[in-house]
Amino acid sequence: MDIAAIAFSLIAAALGTRAAFVRVRNSQDDFIDDLQRQGRWASWAAVAAAVSAGLQAVEKFLSP
Repeated sequence: MDIAAIAFSLIAAALGTRAAFVRVRNSQDDFIDDLQRQGRWASWAAVAAAVSAGLQAVEKFLSP
């Protein structure tokens, strides 16, 4: 379970980094689309972080 938690934390970091590097164009026509794309990446990063935290909690409570 340690490996899975590590893997999900790395995935979360990668997705969060991807969200941070979404280019938001300075155009009214493209601005909202760019923010929506950034939000989708950030939401997947949050899901991966939550899974990682959950796995770490399970690991902590199951270990003697």
